[in-house]
Amino acid sequence: MVYPHSVPAAPSQPAWDITFTRLTQALRPQVEACAQRLLARFQALGLRGDTQVSQTPRGLSTFLAVMGQRGLICIVDITLIDGMAVGHGPCGALDIRLLDACGDVVAQGLGQGGQSPPWHEISLAEPLSAASLERAVTAVYVASLAHFELLQPLARQA
Repeated sequence: MVYPHSVPAAPSQPAWDITFTRLTQALRPQVEACAQRLLARFQALGLRGDTQVSQTPRGLSTFLAVMGQRGLICIVDITLIDGMAVGHGPCGALDIRLLDACGDVVAQGLGQGGQSPPWHEISLAEPLSAASLERAVTAVYVASLAHFELLQPLARQA
């Protein structure tokens, strides 16, 4: 059977696939360290956490699940976005989102100071400076404290 309209192919640039793979390999330790610093802050509040790295349709994602006494509180999704995979062409970007226990996004773009510019052919050391990642960790931490009311006032003991 012949179809009158052909289905367009997804954009593809093999050179970008290699570039993005190298980019994610170079930046993965920084992103995982960011998740560990955030986990340490949550652990200081008496919460537990677990991290998992996974290739997702948007790119390479590091997930931090934050758990309290009654179960999952929230998930922090730190993704190195593959622009080709989301239809923006050969570029990459960092996206940090805060999800509730159901997986719904409650905050996104955390720690970016406005719009995060996409990365095109760039130096691998430039996109994630230590200062920008520390701001991101702080933004996610504060947003989660506020949204999920993690800081309850201590009851006065009589």
